[in-house]
Amino acid sequence: MNPFFPIFDGDLELSRVPNDFTARLHKRVEEGFLVKGHHSPRVRYTVRSESSDEITLAAGNFLTAYNVGLNNVSVRRGGPTTLHYRVSYWRWTFTAVAHGLILGFLFLAIFAAFPGMRQEIAAHWFGPSIFTGLLVFFCLLWPWILTAIHRPLAERTLQRILREVMA
Repeated sequence: MNPFFPIFDGDLELSRVPNDFTARLHKRVEEGFLVKGHHSPRVRYTVRSESSDEITLAAGNFLTAYNVGLNNVSVRRGGPTTLHYRVSYWRWTFTAVAHGLILGFLFLAIFAAFPGMRQEIAAHWFGPSIFTGLLVFFCLLWPWILTAIHRPLAERTLQRILREVMA
């Protein structure tokens, strides 16, 4: 799957998947999903649906969606020793892209509003090219690079939580 696409899924092999694994995950959400016992507005999850073989969680607010990035999580039994998970972090990615675009428009507005800045950039060899390149890279490309960097970190975090809950 494309590393810049903010969705991933995988399987976690355990010695045994408990029969009450959805109840355990539900309890973990109530006790603090990311870190057990830690309640913060930045880490607030809600259970969207639950059955005996599958549970779906979602970031409960904007701060959680952007700070953690595990926006929508679905975990289902894949067998007696396997959990299958699917995670989407589109809200995280859209917020990163929005920040990049806002910064880009801000830099362009400052560039347009201050003739001294335009003169200073133009006075340097390749100044306009470097300014444009930095603007494009950090305001348009960097959020998508962050999306690719975030994926393995988010997956390891989810696997750690699942291992803790199933232990």
